[in-house]
Amino acid sequence: MKSHVNGFTRRCDGLTLLELLITLAIGGITLSLAIPAMGALTGNNARSSSINTMISHIQLGRSEAITRARRTILCPSLDGQTCNDSIIWDQGYILVEDSNNNKTVDSDDTLLRVFQGLSDRITVHSTILRKRILFNPLGMSPGYNLTLSFCDQQQVVEPKAVIVSNTGRPRLSQTKSDGSPIDCP
Repeated sequence: MKSHVNGFTRRCDGLTLLELLITLAIGGITLSLAIPAMGALTGNNARSSSINTMISHIQLGRSEAITRARRTILCPSLDGQTCNDSIIWDQGYILVEDSNNNKTVDSDDTLLRVFQGLSDRITVHSTILRKRILFNPLGMSPGYNLTLSFCDQQQVVEPKAVIVSNTGRPRLSQTKSDGSPIDCP
């Protein structure tokens, strides 16, 4: 592009240094505002995905217990075959039909579903005294409420809990079943 100033022809091919610096400053400000929001969006998506996956497995466990008229067990598992004696669920879990009704996973029990690992960003821990979910043939999970806490390791998003009641139904909560804040390790 050419411009005429005072009878001289001058060629304008690019940006001036000032224009470039202003453009970079505006871009930097925009990015500084967008990056934290993107972290929160990513954290919310990871937490929501983990919660939805867990709730679908809880509902499947309850449904299978009713359909098969047998007890089912949902428990944390590292190997996809046996239950861990652990409150950590984010490394994987299994759903098993308790064929002999002994409330434990044995080699002759039918493995219904294996889920290996949730998002690396989200940790999931259950109530200390309740390390698995048992569903009876009526779809109930007798005992006391089980609370599964979903925590963001980067602490960008607030923790949430899935509470499984004695009726076997899960519900989403901002607190533990007793109303206290959710503990994140």
